[in-house]
Amino acid sequence: MAAEPATRRIPGYCALCWSSCGCISVVADGHLVAVEPDPSHPTGKALCAKGRAAPELVHHKERLLHPLKRTRPKGDADPGWRRIGWDEALDTTATALTRLARESGSETVAFGIATTAGTSMQDGYPWVERLRHAFGSPNAVASLEVCDFHREVIHVHTFGVAMPMTDLAHTGCVLLWGHNTSMTWIAHATRVAEARARGAKLVVVDPRRVGLAAKADQWLRVRPGSDGALALGIAGVMIEEGWFDWVFIRDWTNGPLLVREDTGSFLTGADLAGEADGDLRVAWDKAGGAPVLYDPTTGGYERPGTDLALSGRYDVQGIFCRPAFDLYAALCRRFPPKRVEAITWVPATQLRATARLLGNSGPVSLSSWAGVEQHTNASQTSCAIALLYALTGSFDAEGGNVIFETIPTNDVTGAELMPEAQREKALGFGARPLGQEAMGYITAEALYDAVLTQEPYPVRGLVNFGSNLLLSHADAARGAKALDTLDFMVHADIFMTPTAAHADIVLPVNTAWER
Repeated sequence: MAAEPATRRIPGYCALCWSSCGCISVVADGHLVAVEPDPSHPTGKALCAKGRAAPELVHHKERLLHPLKRTRPKGDADPGWRRIGWDEALDTTATALTRLARESGSETVAFGIATTAGTSMQDGYPWVERLRHAFGSPNAVASLEVCDFHREVIHVHTFGVAMPMTDLAHTGCVLLWGHNTSMTWIAHATRVAEARARGAKLVVVDPRRVGLAAKADQWLRVRPGSDGALALGIAGVMIEEGWFDWVFIRDWTNGPLLVREDTGSFLTGADLAGEADGDLRVAWDKAGGAPVLYDPTTGGYERPGTDLALSGRYDVQGIFCRPAFDLYAALCRRFPPKRVEAITWVPATQLRATARLLGNSGPVSLSSWAGVEQHTNASQTSCAIALLYALTGSFDAEGGNVIFETIPTNDVTGAELMPEAQREKALGFGARPLGQEAMGYITAEALYDAVLTQEPYPVRGLVNFGSNLLLSHADAARGAKALDTLDFMVHADIFMTPTAAHADIVLPVNTAWER
């Protein structure tokens, strides 16, 4: 049998973030020595510095290689780490977690999960979630409140689904809002550059002239945190000038549905004489001069082809109402270009030019990311950006953000393993039933509060998969105090991080190139 060559080039992908860029791992004498781009792979034309540095990660002298057990009290400057075997580590962990669940309920054990967007947790996350659901913990700290909630969840509330993938191969205009894709997602940046080369327009909203902003048709140097006002201002110009897809707004949004002036709620079938179905909504038939019912379950009106009103004030059996789109347009009119310029520092002339570009260069594809989410108003800002995008009519249209067909796969996260009543015990769920808590994700602050104050119930244990809470969240001193107060903490990671140093048991994990 011929011996294997001393150096092998193994095609695969980089698992250090969710981009999963195609790469070639170069292995010499059994050691990873380089990770290179793989131009033959759809996402492998380029590789970021983190991917190229994988050999340093794998062979770093400070790698955790064996399970460790604390032998000195929490808070001691020297944890007294003792190397132990896997059997002892897993038995100790299982015994402690089972005891806490038996004594206080499985909700008193929280889980920590490192981000899937920028770490190798992207391929292990579903199995961690399955463990959490099977154990019965409704509390996972995944940092959604500072990363991703505004995008994933707010877009679901706005569109009914998470923001789909951009169809850059057919787009007419690319809108990058708070997303320096050149530094954070090279495969995407490559496709944006290719679209630009084909003649697509490019709009970049970013306080800094970085990455693709240098090549943009419009670079909007927005004042940090004022993005919501900018989105409303651009939308206002598009509506005023008629640079929006009114057919899409009429047929595919709740824009025509009537809103009561007295309550601010949608007019329902139960509000009309002779109708008792509160699930039905009501629009106004301009041609017929009468209300028309809309059924959300079928997505259709009782009289197809009705000329629905998007503006105006209507007396419906003594209840004065206006279409939802009319109210949105009125809100946008409160942000004329000059006012927006004062708020955002974006010149009024540039705002108008951007509105013209978005309204007349479609289809438009939108990517919005971390630049928006690092603000206290991120959710409302994302809603404003999403509504602006809806005006283009590009949602799920070729060249826009498209809900592509995917290969059916089984969901292994095991959400069905946890009863609904247990899910509702998530810390903060009562205050934010539409927030991340409904998904089982809690804030770090809620975790610290429950540990230190034991309200609304004590959290006594933490199972942490790579989440470096003390560096990724504010008030590290309070976080450290909370971690030291826990009855038991187990942490799995590649390195001994500041957060891992507070654990009772530390478990080493493989890198993405070792599994």
